[in-house]
This record gives sequence, structure tokens and C-alpha cells, in this order.
Amino acid sequence: MNAAIAVMLAMAACIGVLSWRLIRQRSSQDQARLRAERLGRALLTLSRANRMMLSIEDEHELFREACRICVDAGHARLATVYLKDGQLAHRVASAGPAAEVLRNVPTTLDLDDPAFQTTYTARVLRDGVSALSNNYGLDAQAGRWRTEAVAEGVRAIAWVPVRRGGEPTAVLMLCAGEPDFFDGELMALLEELGADLSHALDLIDGRRARQDAVREIEAGRDRFQRLFQSAPVPMAIVSVADRRIVEANQALCQRYGKRVEDVVGTQTASHAYGVIASDRDLFYQTLQTQGRVRGLQLRVRLADGTIAPVMLSAEPMDYLGQSCVLIPSMELQGDIPSTS
Repeated sequence: MNAAIAVMLAMAACIGVLSWRLIRQRSSQDQARLRAERLGRALLTLSRANRMMLSIEDEHELFREACRICVDAGHARLATVYLKDGQLAHRVASAGPAAEVLRNVPTTLDLDDPAFQTTYTARVLRDGVSALSNNYGLDAQAGRWRTEAVAEGVRAIAWVPVRRGGEPTAVLMLCAGEPDFFDGELMALLEELGADLSHALDLIDGRRARQDAVREIEAGRDRFQRLFQSAPVPMAIVSVADRRIVEANQALCQRYGKRVEDVVGTQTASHAYGVIASDRDLFYQTLQTQGRVRGLQLRVRLADGTIAPVMLSAEPMDYLGQSCVLIPSMELQGDIPSTS
């Protein structure tokens, strides 16, 4: 009888050990499956975010779409972004079923407020280093809104910095519904997401800078055109390479009785009017040797065929991507100068 009991106890022990091993193996398999799912969702989030970033032109829209993607593809309980503005941090985007957490949280946080300086959000904005709380409900460093977060099913939170021009400018906060959700591999992917958002911000800034430069160039060109066309002194812009008239103002056209469209695009030597041939050669010789012309007295043939003395100058300039000279001319009173 004692032997039978011993056998039964041994069998029970073996079954217990086997069951424990099976449970442990199944738990390990479940953990591996959950981990694979988390990483898969993170990779999907990265993929969608990268496609989205190619077309975004505004940082607020960028962060709104990033939060939405983190919730839709990454299954985050809550995703939100705080954007730094001097010593203030503004909540500019949020998404997720746990958004009720934010109902009592100010949309603008004061980084100088001692009560806020020790929070995860403030530290990440200040230091530019990711932060993690994998059991937020028991975290002694959790913020004053922990109760609301836990009530909405938030169990783990990750904070990822976003940089602009290399400096921390925003923080992406992601909330998960499971403790210990953010492992090393997942955090590495989230860091990559933060780097991609940083790159997108720099692209937006670069595009804006180029657009501003184009607008400034266009505004400067408009101002120049108004001044050029309204100037009382006859002026032309001539290409150095082929001596073609690129622009002519109204005063010049009135001198020779021509329209602007009759003059622009033609070569200076193709007209019966203008600087006479021998003087034109002297003008271009002076321009070639000196790089500019200052107050050179020459002769021009006017619209009625008469010859008049003028003073010509030429100042090098880049115009519409061409090497040109701006040539103002002033009629002189008195005898016609001799160039022989």
C-alpha cells in the first residue's frame, strides 16, 4: 500500500512538473507571439508614417497624422505630441481611445513651472533623450494625471524626442494598455520613428526656406522691374554672351520710336538706330578690358536718323540666370564727340 501511494505521488509530481513546463512553454510562446505582434505593428506604423511624411507641408498636420497612425497601425491607447515654443510646450496633436486622459490636462505647459520640470515630458524636451515607464500605475515619477491615465487603461508610456535642426523641439508620447509593453527592440523602432519625424520637420523647414527665397526673389524682381520701367533714363539689359537685348525700358523705346517687344530679344548690332557701329566696338572693347563701363561718351542714331551724343555706362549683373550688363544712357548737349 505504501509502495502504491509512493508511485501515485511520484506520478503526480511528474504530471505537475510536466504541466508546469507546458504552461511555461505556452507562456513563452504567447510572449513571443505578443512581442512579434508589437514589433509588426511598430514596423507598419513606421512604413505608413514614412509614406505620409513625403507629402506633409505643415508640422501640425505632420504630428496629427503621426498620432493617428500610431493609434490605427500601432494600436496605441493614446498618442499625443507636445511642441516646444520657447519656455512653453503646446499640445498640438492627439489621438486614441484613451484621449479622455487629456481632458483635465492643460494644452499648454510651462517649462519653467517647478511642478512640471521633473515630469517625463519636460525631461525629454529638455535633454532630448527618450524615456520609458513600463508600469505607469506604480511609477513613483508618474505625473499628477496618473489616476486618469490608469482609469483609461494606460499601463505603459514611452516618450520619444523629435528634433528640429538637431535640437529637441517636440515629444511624442505613446500609451499602451499592457505593462512591460515597450521592450528594447520596440523602443529602437520608436527612436527611428522620432528620427523620421525630425527629418520630416527639417524637410518642411527647408521647403519653407526655399519658398521664402523664391518669393523674395520674385518680390525683388518686381521691384526692380517697376523701377527699371519707370526710370526717366533710357536703359537696357544686354546679355554679355551674344549681345542680345534681354530687357529695354520705356524711356529707351521712346527715344527710338519702338515698342518693347520690337527690341527685346534682338541683338544690339541688328538695328539701324542706336550706338553707331564704330562707337559700339569701342564700348564693347572697354567692357571686355575693364569689366564695366563708366561714363563713356559715344554717338547714337535716333529714330529720325539724326546722330546725337550720349554718355553710356555698363554695370555687370546676373539677370534670369544670364551674365548681363545694365546699360543706362544719358543724352548730352553740345558737339558730337569724336571717337577716332
